[in-house]
Amino acid sequence: MNVSIEILLLSLVAVVPAARAGAAAPPATAADMRAAVQRSLPYIEKVGTEWMRERRCNSCHTVTFMVWSHNEAAARGLDVDRAKLAEWTNWSLADSLSDRRWFKLRPGSIEALKVAGVPDAVLEKLKGLIGKTHLTQAKYDEALKAALGEEDFIRHRDALIAQARLPNDGGGPDTLGQLLLGRAEQPEKAGQPGKAAQPDKAAKPQPYAAVRSLLLEWQQPDGSWQAAGQLPSVKWSSPAEMNDATTLWSVLALSRAGDANDNANLRRAIQSLKASKPGVTLQSLALHAIVAHDLGDPARATTLAAELLARQNPDGGWGWTIENKTSEAFSTGQALYALGRIGRDGADPAVERAWKFLVVTQSPDGSWPVPQEAINTRPRKLNVYPYWGTAWSAIGILQTLPEPRVPSRHPE
Repeated sequence: MNVSIEILLLSLVAVVPAARAGAAAPPATAADMRAAVQRSLPYIEKVGTEWMRERRCNSCHTVTFMVWSHNEAAARGLDVDRAKLAEWTNWSLADSLSDRRWFKLRPGSIEALKVAGVPDAVLEKLKGLIGKTHLTQAKYDEALKAALGEEDFIRHRDALIAQARLPNDGGGPDTLGQLLLGRAEQPEKAGQPGKAAQPDKAAKPQPYAAVRSLLLEWQQPDGSWQAAGQLPSVKWSSPAEMNDATTLWSVLALSRAGDANDNANLRRAIQSLKASKPGVTLQSLALHAIVAHDLGDPARATTLAAELLARQNPDGGWGWTIENKTSEAFSTGQALYALGRIGRDGADPAVERAWKFLVVTQSPDGSWPVPQEAINTRPRKLNVYPYWGTAWSAIGILQTLPEPRVPSRHPE
């Protein structure tokens, strides 16, 4: 064969796959993204309902993510089984409000015990118990006896129990916040704009008021909230960044709950964040941008949004930390959620690139892969990050769809 012809043929062979690859990734449309979310819902349901059956708790945000993502999908007119959603919601609320009062001595507890007259020698013996959670009073009593001895235990037991008794756990502040953020919107009464319709028999606002009250019980004296659960194992720059994130989520959740009685608590929370700045994580930056937008600080919101967009990777996704240039769905979903909350949708080039990244990386079962080492500091036997990443991707996509939201006529 003539060498020139052979080179030409080889060049054509090389060009065809490239052309196909280019054709395989056209701009992502709102229809593409609705279809992607619809594909993700069976996976979210499968994992979420298995968690309900086998672990019987909201922990690790698994059930609350299922409720939140399906409420958002229903609000955008996607195909959602409303009866199942009502069942999951009621189950999740009941679980969070069940009586789970645990015991933990916190740093502030020691100072309070000192004021109450507990001797320094006894407080010194308690240092090894600070920060340790005891799931029952009996377990806490055992730990106290081992640390103090029988005599000091009996003498100071009432004060030690009073200072260590935590509010009903409810899954922790982050889980409670997700329940409020993921609550279904209620339709307006015909002819009465701005007034919610009376809920049907299955819709009970009282549990949400109880969830809000429980979240407020977890608020610290300085107005902040402390992170709990698996959050300390996440890659934060410092405990301050971690706790600020939980405080920011709580601010958004209470604002979403919309009760004027929360104003004083919100003011205290916002005051506690006065010196707070975004840390190294995508979540920290996204939360600061949303809260600045919602609190009416457009200049700061614009600056933080620009920082968020500057961290977008060439493939359209985001990584968890500033240094991480490998995109994954967990961070990309949170970035989209933030961009949607501040008013951007698929008409924005950055949002469209993120959509395309998620379309290309979605697995056949509707999930999105997320390597836990991208976010977590230590390996977990149970890797929940693909589930969280899938839920965040669905929520983020839905938040950036241009269509108007449709309030749910189904229960909370």
